[in-house]
Amino acid sequence: MQIQTSSSILKIKSPSIKEFSEICKQYQPFIIEDVAQHWDACKNWSHDYLINHCGNNLVPVRFYKKDFWDNHKNFSYEDGYDPKKEMKFQDYIHNHIENRANQNNNAQYLECYLSEAHFEERFPEIVGDVTYPEYFNRKAFVTLWYGFSSKNFSSTTTLHFDPLHNIFAQIRGRKRILLFPPSNYLSFYPPLEASSGAAYNSKVKPDIFDVESFPKFPWQERIEVILQPGEILYIPPFWWHHLTAVDENISLSFWYDLKIQDFLWQKNMLSVFLNIAPHYLSHTISAGGFKDFMNFLKSMFN
Repeated sequence: MQIQTSSSILKIKSPSIKEFSEICKQYQPFIIEDVAQHWDACKNWSHDYLINHCGNNLVPVRFYKKDFWDNHKNFSYEDGYDPKKEMKFQDYIHNHIENRANQNNNAQYLECYLSEAHFEERFPEIVGDVTYPEYFNRKAFVTLWYGFSSKNFSSTTTLHFDPLHNIFAQIRGRKRILLFPPSNYLSFYPPLEASSGAAYNSKVKPDIFDVESFPKFPWQERIEVILQPGEILYIPPFWWHHLTAVDENISLSFWYDLKIQDFLWQKNMLSVFLNIAPHYLSHTISAGGFKDFMNFLKSMFN
């Protein structure tokens, strides 16, 4: 294994399971090279290949009004998002990826993003093109993301955290990822004032410096990554992250449940969880989601 460090993030090449585990203990994100680039997915997933293999499959596509990202009540609240629409995969590629130029001339056009598609359910024909990472001794739940960047819109995921291990593989194109270590939960301005606020989201758009509106936000702790095709980024549980397409790109998230032993295995994660939990639990109870919170805790012991 070769290790390369930069001023912001660690890069490693082809780690063994033991080597991955040792680095993972530090509870820091890092990039894995020379693994995903050898998958058939990175070699073969052209438009023609994808359409030929699964073009008629239905996929979930989220549409956005052009001013969606101008107001945090849209992107940080559960009810700010319109329901995803089902369409054929080939229609998404033809109408929303290949024909961007014509659509951007329409001022009323709703931008869109194929996000969080259950990989094995939606794309069973191409699952064999991917070698699932075996760094965790548990089954991965995999989601596919297929976005783009144009003059007027780039596929974006709001600043948020996940209570899961995320091995994020870039298959095609590039993605810009902003990472923030989980310090004081309230300094990320979660939308806790309303029951529809998503407690794992932030009101902050971290790519636009706004210290006047968000003075306690840890602007100076930002880690910026341009994830290249064939690279894998490990994002630890509860780390805040914001993702934006640099160009047309496909990504896969390999999600692994959080287990109780992980709190002792990964440095500082227990203190992070204890900082979040009282606020998250209080909001969850007020929003009527206590059962969901208990199911999350229960999953740690399974």
